[in-house]
Amino acid sequence: MHKSFTLLLVPFASVGHAADVNKASKSIMLDKIVVSSPLPQSASDTALPVTILSGEELRLKAGSTIGDTLKNELGIHSQSFGPGVGQPVIRGQTGSRAQVLQNGLGSLDAASISPDHANSTEGFWAERIEVLKGPATLLYGGGAIGGVVNVIDNRIPDRVPDKLIEGAAEQRYNFVNEGKTTAFKLEGGKDFFAWHLDGMFRESIDMQIPGLAVDESAEAESHDDHDDEDTFNSRGRLLNSNTRARTGTVGFSFVGDPGFIGFSINHLDNNYGVPLGAHAHHEDEGDEDAMPERVRIDLKQTRYDMKSEIKDPVWFADSLRIRLGYNDYQHTELENGEKGTVYTNTGFDSRLELIQKPWLLFDHGVVGVQTKNSEFEAKGDEAVVPRSDIDSFGFFTVQDIHAGPMTYEFGARVEQQFIDPDGQKQSSHTPVSGSASALWHFTDQDSVRLSFTHAQRAPDVQELFSNGPHLATNSFDIGNAGLEVEAANNLELGLHFERDWVHADFNLYHNWVNNYIAQIRTGEFFDEDHGEIEDECDHDHECLPVFRAQQRDAILKGFEAQVTFPLLETRYGQLDSQFFGDYVRGQFTDGRDIPRMPPLRYGMQLSWEHTAWAANVRITRAERQENPGDNETETPSYWLLNSTANYRINAGDTADLLLFVKASNLLNQDIRNSVSYLRNIAPEAGRAVELGIRVAF
Repeated sequence: MHKSFTLLLVPFASVGHAADVNKASKSIMLDKIVVSSPLPQSASDTALPVTILSGEELRLKAGSTIGDTLKNELGIHSQSFGPGVGQPVIRGQTGSRAQVLQNGLGSLDAASISPDHANSTEGFWAERIEVLKGPATLLYGGGAIGGVVNVIDNRIPDRVPDKLIEGAAEQRYNFVNEGKTTAFKLEGGKDFFAWHLDGMFRESIDMQIPGLAVDESAEAESHDDHDDEDTFNSRGRLLNSNTRARTGTVGFSFVGDPGFIGFSINHLDNNYGVPLGAHAHHEDEGDEDAMPERVRIDLKQTRYDMKSEIKDPVWFADSLRIRLGYNDYQHTELENGEKGTVYTNTGFDSRLELIQKPWLLFDHGVVGVQTKNSEFEAKGDEAVVPRSDIDSFGFFTVQDIHAGPMTYEFGARVEQQFIDPDGQKQSSHTPVSGSASALWHFTDQDSVRLSFTHAQRAPDVQELFSNGPHLATNSFDIGNAGLEVEAANNLELGLHFERDWVHADFNLYHNWVNNYIAQIRTGEFFDEDHGEIEDECDHDHECLPVFRAQQRDAILKGFEAQVTFPLLETRYGQLDSQFFGDYVRGQFTDGRDIPRMPPLRYGMQLSWEHTAWAANVRITRAERQENPGDNETETPSYWLLNSTANYRINAGDTADLLLFVKASNLLNQDIRNSVSYLRNIAPEAGRAVELGIRVAF
């Protein structure tokens, strides 16, 4: 790993305090400033399709993982691997194509290496979560052609609070897994000094499910099994899905008229189980009915951050923003309680951005640089990826022009990535990306936007160099050192329409991808007894399905739509109805399907709101996924009925009390997640009810 690193520009307008939420007005929600945009823009004034969660809406939707929090938003699903893992899937893309950021910096964890690796970004005390959908490569690098999730908190304050001390505490209990969450946050400051302190503890037992854990017929189909083969299964609970996590953060800042500088440290411990699956190793090789090995992930991370802003640094710039993060990450795969493979990732992520004053034709602009330098290593019998030094450097710029009702935005990015694996030839790629967009406000409330992005992504280390068995995913993974840069050309059309009687948003997108990289299940099996790859599995032996990294040209296309109608407004409250739907179709140009894509999804929601009360009922229909990909199994359709209710008590000027209840999967449907590797082994949770209380002072 190169010992030097470069600070770089983050494409974020101020990462300051989040605007307060006026939950009674959808139009006000739309006018929130998009913190994750490089330029000062409201959500209705950006050409990027953006989803913003904040305030009470975020509190009520918050789940145990980032994917769980966002999975009911348009265009977003969760790639679950049991309740301990929930990677966001944006328009069918996950991993490095759907990056998760903490205050604009990457996590430098191992989440993109394997679907059983949890993301180390914890969003419980986030002030807001922003999701930019579509290619965001220009802003964030690393090929985020699906989108970016930015989890924004106040761990490094950029202003001094009005109170010497303020904070919040929250307690939750979920009946589906006896899940208990306890959390607190304290903030304060005086004169030029501001500080932040938070902590969270969460634990749960094995999750309740509607019926059997393993869909035996689908699992047999995927393995081409004989009908009489014994398969381990459980009913009513998903075994080995218990979790235990704790995290804490300390941060402080020095704030003055010229700007601010602040620092923070965060530590995370997360221990979670990987659901027991069919065809895994058995504890007693002589007993076919013995329970499969219990695999757990013991994750530890310590993260250090620095953030600073200097106002009017030079005559041609409004501000200079600097961010630097250092991450020390490790997770151990425990097999029946014994130490197995250990993954470590240590390194820097840095951004520096210069916000320009108006110049020539451009009204706003930003130029910046970004660097990532990390040392990744895996030790153990299942170290499928060699120790590697990973370094990247990128330069980007985004500029906009305002001309009456029209707004034009242009961007460009050049990036260089080096991966130097032990014992193998160094890999080097140079992605080059560009974008152009136009936004037309044909009335004060209504707009049309059109954008085109050419985004390139360099292959990840596991796509290049994986070679070996992975017990947690029950697979044998093979990379391809000859992979080329992946290039996506995305065309998107959006419409926003707003009247007193209706609010509507529609997005259509079409993405042509050259050299799309996918882990394809080949239909081969790795015979663990013989140590060889075979066309068929000898059922007297332990076998793992083979997944190979392959490149093919592909097309992804889809839509997102949401229409809200106010139905009734009286002195007893306001009643709204909302209709929504999303769909993405991923297909290689040879006619075969991209694996693990989400199905067509649509539904409606009724929402009622009064001064202190709010409640909603949401019904979602997901159709059968009939295009699962080569050697993958289809997933059945389902209905998902959810409901929430909350009551706010105002205790004068000193405190607020929020009581809430969340119910999910009220129909107790057996839901198989088409984007999950464990669709046949680990269904989603059964009927669940969560109670919570939050005190803010």
